Amino acid sequence: MKKIFQYFAIIILFSLFGIILQEKASVREAVIGVRETVSEITGIGLPCAKPFRYAIGSVDARFSLDKSSFLATVKEAEQVWETQTGKNLFEYDANSDFKINLIFDERQIASNEADRLEEDLKKLEVSQEKISNQYEDINESYENKMEKYNADMATYEKKLKNYNEDVKDWNKNGGTEKEYEELKDEKEELEKLFEKMEQKRLEINSLAGKNNALVSKEREVVSKYNANVLTYKNKYGGGREFEKGLYDGKEINLYQFKQIADLRLTIIHELGHALGIGHTQDPQSIMYYLMGDQAMENPQLSQEDIRALKTVCKFK
Repeated sequence: MKKIFQYFAIIILFSLFGIILQEKASVREAVIGVRETVSEITGIGLPCAKPFRYAIGSVDARFSLDKSSFLATVKEAEQVWETQTGKNLFEYDANSDFKINLIFDERQIASNEADRLEEDLKKLEVSQEKISNQYEDINESYENKMEKYNADMATYEKKLKNYNEDVKDWNKNGGTEKEYEELKDEKEELEKLFEKMEQKRLEINSLAGKNNALVSKEREVVSKYNANVLTYKNKYGGGREFEKGLYDGKEINLYQFKQIADLRLTIIHELGHALGIGHTQDPQSIMYYLMGDQAMENPQLSQEDIRALKTVCKFK
C-alpha cells in the first residue's frame, strides 16, 4: 500500500513538473513576442536602433592610400545610406572592435594588370591616330605630286613626240643649220625635263613607300590593339561580382579597386550587408550582386535598396 502511494506521489510530482515546464515555455514565448512588438514600436533592439560603429583596421601601403584618405572614402560611402534615408546609420569609432580593412592580394594584382592593359590600349590608340594623320598628310602630298607628275608627263610626251617628228622630217628632207641647232636645243631641253620628271618619280615612289610602311605599321598597331582588347574583355569585361569586398559579420575586408569611386561603391555595398541587407534584383541597385550598372561617380540608393533597408530596420 505504501509503495502504491509512493508511485502515485511520483506521478503527481512529474505531472506538476511538466505543467511548470509548459508554463515556462509559454511565458518565454509570450515574453519574446512582447519584446518583438516593443522593438517594432520603439526601435530598441532592431539592427538600426543605434548607429553601426566601425573603426579603420589595416591599410596595406601597396595601395598608395593612407588611413586618413581611406577613412574619408568610408565616410563618403556611409553618407550615401544616411543622406537618402535621413538616418544616422553608421559612426566612426576608433575603439570599435568592428574593423574595415584594405588588404592587398592577387585581386589587386589583377586590377593593376588591367590598368596596364588599359594604358597600353590608350597608347596604341594615340599611336594609331598619329600614324593615320601621318598617312593622310603623306597621301595628300602623294596624290598632289602624282597629279602634277601625270600632267607634266603628258606635256613631256607631247613635246617628245613633236621633237621625234621634227627629227624624222629633218632627216628625210634635210634642213638648214639653224633648224639643226634648234633641234639640238630642243633635245637638251627634253633631256633636262626628263631628269626633272625622273626626280619627281623617285619622290613619288618614296612617298608611296612611306605610305605602305605606315599602312603596315597601322595594321600591326590595330592587330595588337585588338588582341589587347580581347585579353581585357576576357579577363575584366562584363559585370563583376562584389568579390572585391567581403563582410563576414566581424569585419569588412576590401581587396581591390581601380579608382576611388570604384572603392567607394564597394564599401557602400558591404556596409549594406553590415546592416543585414542581402542582395537585390535590380541591376542598378547598390545591393545587386554584380557591379556594372550602378552610377559609380554619383551612387544613389535605388527604391529597392531603400525598401530592403526599411524591411531590415523596420523603418516606416
